[in-house]
Amino acid sequence: MTHRLTLLAALAATAVLAGTVPALSATPATSTAPATRAAGQLATPHPLLFATTVPGTGFNHQLNTFGNFGTDIRNAVPGGDLYIRYRDGTLRNLTREAGWGVDSGGIQGGAKAIAVRQPTVHWSGDKALFSMLVGGPTARYENPLRRWQIYEVIGLKKGQTAKIKKVANQPAYNNISPIYGSDDRILFSSDKPLFGMKHTYPQLDEYENTDTTSGIWKLDPATGELAMIEHAPSGVFDLYLDSYGRLLFTKWDHLKRDQQADSDRYNGGQYKPQDYPDESPTAKPKAYPPYDDNGKLIADPKGVLYDIYPEARVAQDPTRNPNEALQDFNQFFIWQINEDGSGEETLNHIGRHEFGGTFMEGVFLDDPNLSYLLPNFDANAAMRATMRGDAGLFQLKEDPTQPGRYYGVYAQEFSRQAAGRLMEFTMPPGANPEDVAITDYTNASLDSDPYGDKPPTPQQTGHYRNPVKTTDGAFYVSHTPEYRVNADESTDGLHHKPRYVFQLKPMVKNQNGPDWLAGASLTGGLVKNIRWWQDESQPHQYNGPLNEVDVVEVRPRARPLPRTMAVDPIEQAAIADAGVNVTQLRDWLVENKMALIVSRNVTMRDRADISQPYNLKVPGGVKNVPDGGKVYSVDRMQVLQADLTRAYAVRGKGRRVYVKPLHDSKQHPNVEAQLPPFAGAPQGTVKLGTDGSMAAFVPAGRALTWQVMSPTNEAVVRERVWVSFAPGEIRTCASCHGLNSQTKNGFTEPQNRPKALTDLLLKWKAGQGQ
Repeated sequence: MTHRLTLLAALAATAVLAGTVPALSATPATSTAPATRAAGQLATPHPLLFATTVPGTGFNHQLNTFGNFGTDIRNAVPGGDLYIRYRDGTLRNLTREAGWGVDSGGIQGGAKAIAVRQPTVHWSGDKALFSMLVGGPTARYENPLRRWQIYEVIGLKKGQTAKIKKVANQPAYNNISPIYGSDDRILFSSDKPLFGMKHTYPQLDEYENTDTTSGIWKLDPATGELAMIEHAPSGVFDLYLDSYGRLLFTKWDHLKRDQQADSDRYNGGQYKPQDYPDESPTAKPKAYPPYDDNGKLIADPKGVLYDIYPEARVAQDPTRNPNEALQDFNQFFIWQINEDGSGEETLNHIGRHEFGGTFMEGVFLDDPNLSYLLPNFDANAAMRATMRGDAGLFQLKEDPTQPGRYYGVYAQEFSRQAAGRLMEFTMPPGANPEDVAITDYTNASLDSDPYGDKPPTPQQTGHYRNPVKTTDGAFYVSHTPEYRVNADESTDGLHHKPRYVFQLKPMVKNQNGPDWLAGASLTGGLVKNIRWWQDESQPHQYNGPLNEVDVVEVRPRARPLPRTMAVDPIEQAAIADAGVNVTQLRDWLVENKMALIVSRNVTMRDRADISQPYNLKVPGGVKNVPDGGKVYSVDRMQVLQADLTRAYAVRGKGRRVYVKPLHDSKQHPNVEAQLPPFAGAPQGTVKLGTDGSMAAFVPAGRALTWQVMSPTNEAVVRERVWVSFAPGEIRTCASCHGLNSQTKNGFTEPQNRPKALTDLLLKWKAGQGQ
């Protein structure tokens, strides 16, 4: 991979004895780059707040990429604390000072036992939020009910007394990654069920059927006002509000057919999938007949529904279109959304075409124009096509010295606790993803010799996570020198020796290469004797250094201006053409918990997306044909929604989303009435305008996807991810797949007033009696 190293001066590595705290200089740095300091003088411009955790290897451990809010004792051993390290090196245990936590050597059980995670500092710099798991077993076989909940700590300055209180009015579910909104409301990820449907709890991801978060929530602690602002079928993680007011997060995208159901059908799996006819709490699992009333194959011999979207995963699937390539999708991407829940998209509309990711063949096997290749339009885009399909970016933070520059971790999904290589890229609002390059700081291998059968190479410098740039330009990380796949090296089943132990360290320039390395520990290592009960006759034990993770700088910050939903001027003109008042339309949308989605010309597609058809025409209307060869007719688009109706008997609880055409529901009883009649089209379908435009009223607050179809109802271009919309949102995606720069034949974003929008609103206006 090409290295493009930013200008950072070297930090001097200091030898620090384990268990001691170095005496550090209080001299402030004045440069925006890391200053070179003499040994023993690693001062920071502001205090650093971080969490300690008990090292572990559970599948749902809090450091993992997904499903990381496990509450079982095997996944969340109490014993960590919330620490602050002052600029002179002094350490202070805030949770212990406030009366929480169990001393070293004691049994980590009872009402004071805690695990902590993900602190974030208030704009004033005087307080912080974090998530804490309270309680633990006090004897063998105990399994107390525990939930990650949000707490607030005050008294961060020297000489003050730390006080911790639980945030009021939060839901009684696992609430993680809390941050302050620009208005002091609290934004967080939670596994609270969609629309409060407790009978669907917990939501299961689309890959491993693991408990996952349902989306992003917003809470006013003073009034108790709570709203879900984003629905994520496979979970969201690592929330961060940047200086531009963009709420950034990592989302796990898995829009694919059910691999557990496929396992049962074709590989002898024992997941025992079952389908519910709807999301109502009284609905019972239903065995469907193999064929519907029109003779279409819909279910297997056990009565389990076949997926209707997207393409088949396996060749044995009898519903597969034999002219389509098999499809599997697995990607962690950085997404953005406004604080009101509007404007959800990948950061600056970046995707696998720019950063790389999931491998995808050309969809139709008989079309040589389609390819798995990721075109490279700019030699500056050094990262293109290098990101693995089972990996992604995590723990994104902005550089306080340069707004719009971000640091994150490029990690694989399993076994490395969301640790890997340190990456930097610059992408303020408006930056074209085609022009963005990623700096790889570490050159640490993600997959070379994963099981440690060979000695490490110089490139195998360990794994890194939680990068943070401080106001003096210094760069700090959590680092483990272990480079292999994580595994528990327990000596006798009771004494634990986990491979990965992360310590807070500065990054220093490698004097023998182009990369950067982790320097000496900033804390000297925080050692604790952790003892806890599981099901054995003796307590388990870990006696060693704790993880030091989730570091943030404690300092005042300017509040970003809130970004809210807006109507594009072209769509405003189209709404005026129909004689509709925008405010009245939006009020109606809010009242009906709906949004309005619009495209101007779906025949114009981004030049980088050549795995799906781009030679498109609307019969009797516009066409865009960049290349010779097959041309696809399209005249309709079907909207699909994520219903929580797929379950698994082997689990006994929880639901995965199942793709269904747009339809009425308890939460959205007025959806189907807003779809203009379209004879011969499948449910949830709207007609394209002759200008290639599309407009539809859709349910807000629930993940949606869509596909552009032919006059014979065959899918031509499919959306690859789930997107949710806010009540009242009027959202434009000018084309499909939207243009970052231009189409394959050089056209830029379409500017036509969408005819389909005007037609839809004329019908809506007539229905309202206007």
